[in-house]
Amino acid sequence: MSAEFVEDFLLRFAKSAVEGDHAGHMAMVSKKVRVLGVPGFEAIDYDSWSQQCAHEFPQFLIRSIEYVGIDIKQETGTLVCFETHEKVEASDGTVNSNRLEIFIECEEDGKWRIVQESILPTPLH
Repeated sequence: MSAEFVEDFLLRFAKSAVEGDHAGHMAMVSKKVRVLGVPGFEAIDYDSWSQQCAHEFPQFLIRSIEYVGIDIKQETGTLVCFETHEKVEASDGTVNSNRLEIFIECEEDGKWRIVQESILPTPLH
């Protein structure tokens, strides 16, 4: 698996969010997804993610999403784990920036989807 494959996946994922394409966006998220490290939540599941997007997307609250630096940590033929830095700019100009560890998996239908996302601590410089 190449970093270019992961980069293309993330570009399509970000584009679906910015364009407010709820169905397209959620098609890239596994039904078994777990998001870890979000303050105030033990874990976010598929339904919670979908509900949040259904609320935000029609209002076009996301101006841009950028992923910087893809560092593939492990991979098999059907699973890739990588780290990246995500920068989300809201329509009001606020910016949320996080280091993420993301697992994407090729599921039974042959589609690659996010199965786990963890917010990582920001390293001290």
